[in-house]
Amino acid sequence: MELLHNFFSTAPMAALFLALAIGFLIGKIKFGNFQLGGMSGCLFAGVLIGQVGVPVDPVVKSMMFALFIYATGYVSGPQFVASLNRKMLSQLHLAVFSAILIFSFIVGIAKFLDLDKGTAAGLLAGALTESACIGTASEALHRMGLDPEHVQTLVANIGVTYALSYLFGMSAVIFFASWIAPRLLKVNLKEEAKGLEATLGVDTSTKLQPGQFAPYEILRSRVYKITAVEAAALTVAEIEKRFEVRINRVASQEKSLDISPSLGLQVGFRVALQGMLDKVLSAGAFLGQESDELEMMSFVNEERDVVVTRKDLRGKTVAEAGKMLDFKHRFGVYATRLTRLDQEIQMYPQTEVHAGDVVRLIGSAKDVDRAAEEIGYSLIPSKAVDYVYLGIGLLVGIVMGMISVNVAGVPISLGTGGGCLLSGLFFGWLRAKHHTFGNLPSPTAQYLRDFGLAIFIVSVGLGTGPQALAQIQQYGLMLPLLGICTALVPCFGMVLYGRFVLKMNPVILCGAVTGNLTSTPALNGVIDVAGSSTPVLGYTVSYAVSNVLLTFLGPLIVYVV
Repeated sequence: MELLHNFFSTAPMAALFLALAIGFLIGKIKFGNFQLGGMSGCLFAGVLIGQVGVPVDPVVKSMMFALFIYATGYVSGPQFVASLNRKMLSQLHLAVFSAILIFSFIVGIAKFLDLDKGTAAGLLAGALTESACIGTASEALHRMGLDPEHVQTLVANIGVTYALSYLFGMSAVIFFASWIAPRLLKVNLKEEAKGLEATLGVDTSTKLQPGQFAPYEILRSRVYKITAVEAAALTVAEIEKRFEVRINRVASQEKSLDISPSLGLQVGFRVALQGMLDKVLSAGAFLGQESDELEMMSFVNEERDVVVTRKDLRGKTVAEAGKMLDFKHRFGVYATRLTRLDQEIQMYPQTEVHAGDVVRLIGSAKDVDRAAEEIGYSLIPSKAVDYVYLGIGLLVGIVMGMISVNVAGVPISLGTGGGCLLSGLFFGWLRAKHHTFGNLPSPTAQYLRDFGLAIFIVSVGLGTGPQALAQIQQYGLMLPLLGICTALVPCFGMVLYGRFVLKMNPVILCGAVTGNLTSTPALNGVIDVAGSSTPVLGYTVSYAVSNVLLTFLGPLIVYVV
């Protein structure tokens, strides 16, 4: 033990990376269908290694937390702002109700059982899997002017309570959202999902499962030589409109012609058609004979992800947006995929489009480029990070966190966590509005979130180590039980309030419950039971809003308990 202590005292970074490796290894362990997860594993590993006594650099700890919380806000910014509209009022309402219910229960149980500030904040972070609360609550404790040793004990209690309540809280949410909620609502989730899909305009007889696709709904290209006299009397625009295809190339003998809508076709011309297979074959049969002469007929297709920023598209259904833009007829471009906060949204006719959604377009490169400009901005694959924008965003967040206001003699401030979260939300929203600056590729943002949080959690665990046994001895099995109760009470409240007060659809409601408790594993459980991806429609807005609200509950609970 002394040897390890001396080694880690000399090289504290070794303890960080050892705990990181062990933590993610522990996180891969499964308990039936449940998996501990890398962050919870990192905390366990940190607490274990911390028993030998490891010095923790507070600058590294704070820096990693700032990176994590800023990246979280940056990614959620566009969707968070988009959720602040009338159409999302019921989900926004439920998220606020959930936050109030969670706050009231934790404060009430803390007063009743005489829990300290650290244990109460740890319940919030662990039972509701909101790891950011560890940082914001810890910062609040350091600003309260308490005895430094007492603060260290309270911060340690946050970490231990988080570790002991995380798995039980997550499991409770998964079980409730998937099994208890449908029975409480007296509905068959699978049948309700079918009914919701029908209202969204889905043909349930041909509904595709994840990974499946319709073989005839993929763009096809063919070259035809015009031999029909009646075809020679038409223009490019007339052929495209009549047969719903795109003419991408026209050649006369050995010369490529410039294509324009008014270009008149002639016998002997070769044309390259693109569109759905049945449309292409129909147009080809009218034009003449299919040709294998491909000289001057080649063109480049492209598949591109585009972020929706156009104002008049917000709140429109997929059907309305398709009719308004008419990309298929105007450009020969097709939308094939829609994602929101990295969750795929099925493109049903009545699915609403939100600002910040990412739509995938496919067609010829030139046409895709023109279509993308009408929707928003293209997510061009790039590894380049705008470090100027990133640095300014973090700096603004840190400065915001330093602003303090005295309330009843107690200094109240956002802290680094709150400041960087708000800064991230604003800078992420600003980037979505003006895409010429501030690039932070999605994989990079995900890395900052995961690595920043992991190192922060490990640091908390290493600092918690010596006090962990005392916390466990004091509360024993009470913490896991409190974790279950802390997760289930808001679940019951949300289901009853959402169904009987807000009149929400049961499928949307179950998805919203998982979003308000920031539990993606629980969402996947609901999707499995429903046999449909429609619960995602209730998850994304709820997740974006609650991610912000719960993060600020950490300091609030510390101040009140």
